[in-house]
Amino acid sequence: MSVDCSISDGVATILLNRPDKLNAITYDMWGQLAEHLDRCQRDDAVRAIILTGAGRGFCAGADISGQGRKQDAKTGLAGALDMMAEINSVIRRLYHMPKPTIAAVRGAAIGISWTMALCCDWILVTEGAKFRPAFMNLAKVPEGGIMFLMSRLIGALKARDIIYRARFVSGREAVDLGLATQLVSEEALMDEAVVLARELAAGPPLAFALTKRLFNADAGTFDQFVDRESNAVAIAANIADATEGMAAFREKRAARFTGR
Repeated sequence: MSVDCSISDGVATILLNRPDKLNAITYDMWGQLAEHLDRCQRDDAVRAIILTGAGRGFCAGADISGQGRKQDAKTGLAGALDMMAEINSVIRRLYHMPKPTIAAVRGAAIGISWTMALCCDWILVTEGAKFRPAFMNLAKVPEGGIMFLMSRLIGALKARDIIYRARFVSGREAVDLGLATQLVSEEALMDEAVVLARELAAGPPLAFALTKRLFNADAGTFDQFVDRESNAVAIAANIADATEGMAAFREKRAARFTGR
């Protein structure tokens, strides 16, 4: 398979594993990504997820050579809509994943792969990371909700500058703009990602899921948000993890959260 998934100590690592093609994503790989994300969501042993790429780059985006395309693939408008349905099924799974997600990015992160990174809760980048929304260079409309995600993080004006001009953004600039969480050394990237993932994996799963749902919710009005927040607070306050958290605080020990 060109997408691998390994699980250790509560952390799933999803690896785009096509380094000879800079991990460019074929049609088959979208299906593999969907399967791995579904497995991670179902498996209670998985408490945090790392998304990364093999070799010298994160991902060159979608493979536009046609390799791995279905034999009976439609053409024209119907074909484009089918392809977008396949891509968006993965994007939605990643964005709505109730477990903490971390993108570990080195080298190139082009096109739709930048969208995938922006769907994650943390984005760790190296100095040599290079993001680019290359859609305009191919006369394509940006895909996977990147305009929504980027505008929400840095505002529409800055997002337009990057997207309209298909501009490269370095790892350092991404952190400065607010499009990445932390700059780490090339050598330490995966170690830092694993340390963070294990920290998150030890946290309270349901509280994470409810909090993430609030972060991802439509803004609405302040009062609407507070109403949604109150419901989430009430749910989280009445589960075993909340009792364990309070007991651990009183007893001055590390909490042992179970997701119940």
